[in-house]
Parts: sequence; C-alpha cells; structure tokens
Amino acid sequence: MRIAMLLHKSVEFDSRVRREASALAAAGHEVIVLELAPVPADASTLDGFTRRSVLPSRRLRRMLPFHLYRIAFLLYFVRGILAARPDVVHAHDAAMLLPGAFGARLTGARLVYDSHELATGVPYRERGWAWFVGTIERVVLPRCAAVIAVSDGIAARLRERYHLAVMPTVLRNVSALEASAGGGLRRRLGLDPDTSLVLHQGAPARARGCEVLVHAASLLDGAHVVFLGDPEPGYGEELSAKIRELGLGDRVRLLPSIALADLLAYTAEADVGVTLLQDTCENHRLALPNKLF
Repeated sequence: MRIAMLLHKSVEFDSRVRREASALAAAGHEVIVLELAPVPADASTLDGFTRRSVLPSRRLRRMLPFHLYRIAFLLYFVRGILAARPDVVHAHDAAMLLPGAFGARLTGARLVYDSHELATGVPYRERGWAWFVGTIERVVLPRCAAVIAVSDGIAARLRERYHLAVMPTVLRNVSALEASAGGGLRRRLGLDPDTSLVLHQGAPARARGCEVLVHAASLLDGAHVVFLGDPEPGYGEELSAKIRELGLGDRVRLLPSIALADLLAYTAEADVGVTLLQDTCENHRLALPNKLF
C-alpha cells in the first residue's frame, strides 16, 4: 500500500511518527510523510520512508493573517495528498484530521487517525478552538478506518465520547532507540561524572512542570538540571527568565533538540529523568509521554 502520513511539524525529532513510518516501510509499504516544515534536499528519505514538505512559501506566510494561513496549510496538505495518490491517509493529531479527511475523500483513500493526546482535553489559548476540534473529531472519527491512541485512558475516552464501534488501538510511546557511542551531554554542560544531573527530556512547555523543576533545583545543593529539547514557541524566554530570577544560570540549562540517534546515549548520562505533567487538564491526566519510556 501507499501511505501518506500528515504531520504538522518536522518528522526528524518525532520518535513516534518515525517509528510508525519506518515500521510500515519495513513491512513493504510505500510511506510518504507530508510535513509542515522544510525538508532539505539531502534529507528527502529517512528510515526507509520518503519526506515531502507541504509548507507554504515564506512570502505567503508573511502576507496572510494567521486564520487565513490555516486555510492555506489545509490546501497545501490536500494538494500534497492528491500528488501522493495514497491508499491510506494517516493523520497525526487533531490539526491533521481535517486535511486528512478532505484528502482521503478526494482520493478515495482510507483514513487513519492517530491521536497523540486527548485533543478536546487540552487547554487551548483561543476561545472556541476546543469546540472546533471536538466538532471535527465527532464528524470524522466514526468514519475512520482505524483510530490509534497513546494510552488506554485516551482510547476509552475517545470511544465513549464519539460512540465508536471499536475501541481505538493503543500504540504506546515506547522507545526503540539504540545507544550510540559516546554521548556528550555532560561534556556539553562541562560536568564531571560525579556531579548529580537531572534531565527533562522533550520540549519545555507550560503546565509540564518546568517551573516546578526549576524551583526544586533551587533547593538542591549542587545538582544540575538540563532541559533537552526545543521549547514550545514563546516559552523558552519565559523559562529562562525564571532561571535568571532564581540565580540558577550556572546549574539549570536549556539545550536544543538533538538527533534521535544520539538521544539514548545523552539520556543515559543523567542520574534522574523527570516527567512532570501538571494536573491542569484531562489530557495530562490520561497522557503517556515519550520521555517516560
């Protein structure tokens, strides 16, 4: 089969999507990941699957207000699906469900929805967005050939909320990474092997316990904390300001995302790993994050 996967960011640092795409490719299917991100010419294939960018031009992104840009990226995804001529459209997360539904309808492909979180249980900044997401899911999910979730709790809630005939398949975020030679986390931080190191792996974001961890670091004598992963837009400076406010710049560091091939070796150099989702929404109560595994 030819499978078009839709992703609202780059697949490079998304271990879940890479695992699914590579597993399908290894099983003999032709997999094309359509990304809302630039794809370098020398990186158009990865782990046995093909990558294509459906990112609107920079000029168009500058010209359009954000609500019109959403329509533009919808059209670009649909155009990418039509060009791929897939047998299956695999939509990752709620943002990809609408373009996936349109593309599947126009090409006659089957639609698979991969819910990485409980989309209706996320506290959205824009008023009405939760209602919109819930409406799209209510219309589309019962018509999907398959629905995938990351945890039993989210699977049960999706089936209950949308009266699905079949329980969604649970595909957990279990890592299949292999340790590369070396590592380098302590070297980048300038730490010796005897210094206590606490690791928050993955994008720092609001309500993920990042400020709690920074405050905890102020109570720890000599322990260092590192956030490994690109912060969600707008949050990095906020977290950095908190670190400076507590005078912890020498013991709490923010590092950008690294290649997945190096992630396990970096992780193994820490003494403690943390996942601190705060009880701010239903999605956090039911989630099963990558970093746990």
